[in-house]
Amino acid sequence: VVVEGVIETGQVPIVLLSRTQSFFEPTTISGLASLYITSATVIVSDGIVTDTLDQVCSSQLTEDQLIAAAAATGISVDLLRQINICAWTDLGGTMVGMEGRSYSLTVITDGRTLTSTTKVPFGIPLDSVWFKLADQRPDDDTLGFLWGTISDPDTAGNAYRWMAKRINAGSDGDAKDASFVAPLFSTFDDRYVNGLRFDFAYNRGKVAFSSADDDNNEESGYFKMGDTVVVKFSSIGLPENRFYESFSNNVTSQGDMFSSPANVMSNINGGLGVWAGYGSRLDTVICGP
Repeated sequence: VVVEGVIETGQVPIVLLSRTQSFFEPTTISGLASLYITSATVIVSDGIVTDTLDQVCSSQLTEDQLIAAAAATGISVDLLRQINICAWTDLGGTMVGMEGRSYSLTVITDGRTLTSTTKVPFGIPLDSVWFKLADQRPDDDTLGFLWGTISDPDTAGNAYRWMAKRINAGSDGDAKDASFVAPLFSTFDDRYVNGLRFDFAYNRGKVAFSSADDDNNEESGYFKMGDTVVVKFSSIGLPENRFYESFSNNVTSQGDMFSSPANVMSNINGGLGVWAGYGSRLDTVICGP
């Protein structure tokens, strides 16, 4: 059983459940559909309140609700239309992420009980965020990356995750991104930069199975002049950082016969995946000169 769960500042928890797949199994729509779990009991507790989460499945949703579900889960609307994917959340708003508080997760499914604990850290805002042209091709005056400056606190053990969402309209009139998208290697810790103020940059992430033109042409991985981008910068725990870092290593090593296998480092007891607390802060950037 694979868990993808998150609880962040001021937001209700969202948990997705699936099963592992054989390495050589084809990634067809019917094959993907069989991986998602649609029956489970999911419980979250902060030590004071214990909440059994509500199950919401994409097959039950209207078109507007599918769009909202895509924004909440990061799964493309097209995939939600084709596959019945269930999520567990708190529709009543009883359980909301509070910074500095720990949250335990219990999942009962497929005859198994999985557990995990995470903490929503106190969020650390970026000092500044800006757009800069990549200048990787002659006369390139359009495509670039987003940069940020952070002042890391003088306490070892801080870790962070970067995500971004373009909210300006694309060619179809809808916002370019339905949800926040994380690029590969979207996390880092302060192992070598503890207490320092420094700049860093990120490319644009891509939603899995995206069919958008700018995810499949020369614009892939770049932000574009004129984009309006909301950056979500989140403080996370070290176990969660190890999961996302090892996941990226695993993805990038697939198919390379010269690379060593990279196992994903989970924080789920009795299964795989991640239960992550985010202390999040938002910034908006208009990509311009």
